[in-house]
Amino acid sequence: MNNSIKIKSKLNQKDLIPIGWREWIVFPEYSGFAIKAKIDTGARTSALHATHIKEFQKDNQKWVKFRIHQLKETLDIELPILGYKEITNSFGSKEIRPLIKIKIKLGKKLWKTDMTLTRRNKLAHPMLIGRKTLKKQHKVYPHRSFLTGVPNSK
Repeated sequence: MNNSIKIKSKLNQKDLIPIGWREWIVFPEYSGFAIKAKIDTGARTSALHATHIKEFQKDNQKWVKFRIHQLKETLDIELPILGYKEITNSFGSKEIRPLIKIKIKLGKKLWKTDMTLTRRNKLAHPMLIGRKTLKKQHKVYPHRSFLTGVPNSK
């Protein structure tokens, strides 16, 4: 009897993009601003550390203005709110977070993904990439880091 498990995927194993447990994420629509992210396949949804979060109305739609940080660099962003998501954080607390869609770049690949906004200042990485963002197109090597390289400096 064969006990092996077959994984159905649109991509072949050789087509999967290798990534480490932490990677640089670039925001191509914002001058290539880059931050370090922890890859967390245990998390469904991605999360971004944001401060100065202010919700407002624009064109009869809810928008959010927020600031993201990487070391001493900051970036202010305004985007429409897609909705709100109840998330149980790593400490077991539930919180309601604004959900946005933002374009990211991981290595050479670019795509838009859903992201919740939250305070992650007590955590080591300002961004957490969950499995929905990875879209079954990546292979995670949990003992490696920055396999997609370091972004070009501005």
